[in-house]
Amino acid sequence: MTLASPLTLLLEEEQHGDRQAEDVLLLSYTIDLGFFEAFGLGAAQACGARVTTVGDARMSQPDPRAARRAGRTYLPGQALCGGAFHPKLVLIAGPSRVTAAIGSGNATLAGWQANAELWSVLYGDATSCPKSLADLASWLRHLPELVRLSHGVPDALTRVAGHLDQLLGQAAEVIDDGVRLVSTSPAPILDHLPVGPVEELAVCAPFHDPGAVALRELVDRLQPQQLRISYQPELTQLDGPAVRALAEQWDAELRQDGESRYRHGKLIEWTVGGARYALTGSPNLSGAALLQPLANGGNCELGLITRVPMSLLPEGGRVAPAAVAGKQFDVRRSARVGALMLGATRTANGLHIMFARALTARGHVELSAAASPPETWERVGEVAAGATEANLTVSADGGSRLRLVTTAEEGALRYSNLVFVVDPVRVVQRPGITAVHTPATRPDDLFADPRLAEKFFGDLVTLKSNLPPAPPQVVAADRSGHDSVSSPLDDDLDGWERYLDECAGRIGHPLLRFALGLPALPGGTGAAFEALLPVSWADEMVSDQQAGLDDDSVEDIAAEQEADTAETPTVIPDLSTAEVGVRRRYRRWAERMTAAAGQVGAPERMLVTRLLLWTAAAGAWDRDDYSWVGLLSQSLQKIGGAEIPVPAEPQIGSLAAVALSVLRSAAPRYVHTQETTAFDNAAGAVAHLLVAADRTYIEEYTQLLGNAFGSSVSIETVEAIAADVVQNDPVADALWALAELDRDAHRHGERMLHVVGRFGNPMLIALEAVGAAQDAEIIGAWASSTSDKWALCIWRRPDLFTIDRGGPRTLWRHYRLTGLLSPRALALQRSLESATAIPHVPHVEPFPEALQALAELGVPSPEPPPD
Repeated sequence: MTLASPLTLLLEEEQHGDRQAEDVLLLSYTIDLGFFEAFGLGAAQACGARVTTVGDARMSQPDPRAARRAGRTYLPGQALCGGAFHPKLVLIAGPSRVTAAIGSGNATLAGWQANAELWSVLYGDATSCPKSLADLASWLRHLPELVRLSHGVPDALTRVAGHLDQLLGQAAEVIDDGVRLVSTSPAPILDHLPVGPVEELAVCAPFHDPGAVALRELVDRLQPQQLRISYQPELTQLDGPAVRALAEQWDAELRQDGESRYRHGKLIEWTVGGARYALTGSPNLSGAALLQPLANGGNCELGLITRVPMSLLPEGGRVAPAAVAGKQFDVRRSARVGALMLGATRTANGLHIMFARALTARGHVELSAAASPPETWERVGEVAAGATEANLTVSADGGSRLRLVTTAEEGALRYSNLVFVVDPVRVVQRPGITAVHTPATRPDDLFADPRLAEKFFGDLVTLKSNLPPAPPQVVAADRSGHDSVSSPLDDDLDGWERYLDECAGRIGHPLLRFALGLPALPGGTGAAFEALLPVSWADEMVSDQQAGLDDDSVEDIAAEQEADTAETPTVIPDLSTAEVGVRRRYRRWAERMTAAAGQVGAPERMLVTRLLLWTAAAGAWDRDDYSWVGLLSQSLQKIGGAEIPVPAEPQIGSLAAVALSVLRSAAPRYVHTQETTAFDNAAGAVAHLLVAADRTYIEEYTQLLGNAFGSSVSIETVEAIAADVVQNDPVADALWALAELDRDAHRHGERMLHVVGRFGNPMLIALEAVGAAQDAEIIGAWASSTSDKWALCIWRRPDLFTIDRGGPRTLWRHYRLTGLLSPRALALQRSLESATAIPHVPHVEPFPEALQALAELGVPSPEPPPD
């Protein structure tokens, strides 16, 4: 087949739709984990598979800003051997099908997209399997005997080998198609090749060794009648004088490859008896790849020998051997200094750390927590010289970063490579395996079909919510004898994600993401709740479950992710024109949801709250029917009483802020009604959550509500209402209340209000103002009329002082309010007659109590200031 990259195979498997794949194994020399997470991980997990990647530890340079899922949802394994760990394998294994791609491309953007690579693909199913899959299973099973691997990788290799053996045992036919698996495990690659003479030998590789030693050994073994050598003048790494000498000796055809892309594919091709064979895979034309077995310091290489119908050698023009004479061999030197870490795994007691080799000097381990910026490091333990592993009693979530710091003789600090902490239980869980049965109901669907809405209610009340504030540790013994835990030792971010996956299994990802204020995902193939994790340092979010079509390229998927073309409703469905019976059913549905909300967890309570907002906006209640206000208030109170996971605080706070703003629009501030009481009760329950509100989530939660609730769901209004509730400032609330009464009021300092306008009795206006702020410890309010009349009211429970001037004299009075009597009640009565007067004679003279109240307010004179 024509294979653009292994991504094609992952997408092909995903399109089967049966999620039968249990494991995806990726072996590579270099691995760009950020690239793989962006373009390969989602497709792999959409197949239902656990994912294991294994690369050469010496080449490990992960970008922690791009690799966000390593150690959490897949196993980022590492390997070390005497030479390079150099195989290129992508294997998708399950009980029904196996696909194995063996080739030359590393798991990087270049290897999977940009370079010219060579891949060979093996397929097996219950009908037939190639015999070479048995050889691949054996190679995987015995690899840990020859290669030092990080924790979890040997188990993954054994598990995948078991899949191959099982399918081979069940297949109706095992076909010997002549394809042979070759590796450096039992013997050098060269030993797998025929002994000449052969009619033709053609070779192409991006890397030769100094002196062309491996190429000469290859030619001497096969003794070709015709030798062809293809190279790229500016890109192929070779020893020019040595290749020239060999080409002249054998009268070889030296072919210049005109391909503009880097030719990274490796090819050894020969013809014997008229039949053409090709070795493709990972081996370059080097001694470490072809001449040395793995056990004696050679590379770990993997390839396939198969018969080919035509030559795979790149086209190109023939040049004289002298064309390469001046090409110098550029010896590559590793820039890495310091120790080399192989892996880190969470255990019941902390962390188990593996080093690639025994440490030559003592050092200390530094940790960068998963939720912290990658530049943040904390010293967490000491390691002695000579150690090959260490156990630290330190807590760390999966995905945290570790490194070892040592000191050179000259005193300079040297840092090891970075490794990700692996949660050994999580990485072997198959992602969302029940997703094929997960509902795909969208929020607008619920308002199009009352029966679907009632089914959702049934799903809601059967949800099992078990997210305790301090989850118990689950201990499991692994094959190496270490105890491992799946529940984090500190903040249970992983537990929260697992909990969300369980919720999604009941109500579906679209509704759960709707509740959490996250945009819908195209296709709805996975949870992708990564945006809930408190990692503010992240530059971008990439969905784990982003999978494309079989003709997608890496660029296609990247464009889709950037565009975020998820289908979302453009309007809330309109219930106002529905039949009376339908609207009644939705009102009853809302009541039942609210009543059940207290029995479920925080995400489901959020979903109930948001659906209540939509139900009210859709017009299930008549315009003059505000019974939904009480339901929304009850829903918020139940949110306020839930165990709130730290990762979800921004979402919960933002939804509470939006719902409070809608409640405020229906609840008068000055006159206390049932709606006002509903708002006050809700505000008291969720005030502590509002400090975490985030504008991004507020914007998401207010979408489509504008037509129903107007300016109350503008971001500015929502933020202002939330700030008022958090600050609990009665004076600020009074200004809102006076605005509702159409008063022109402003504030002087912290505890004084000033109302201006044309009114016949300024005293009643001033009394109205202090009544609006009567919950303050002390409050004063002026009322200034354009007719030069003014009045000042001061309220300091239980005393009310009034100072007014409606003529040539200023009158001072004192009242004491008891029982249920309050300034607001007097203002509503528009009279002070029911208040108990405290006599001070004469009324034209100030008395000590009033002067003391003025002093507490910081007002030097009772007269209103000029504005």
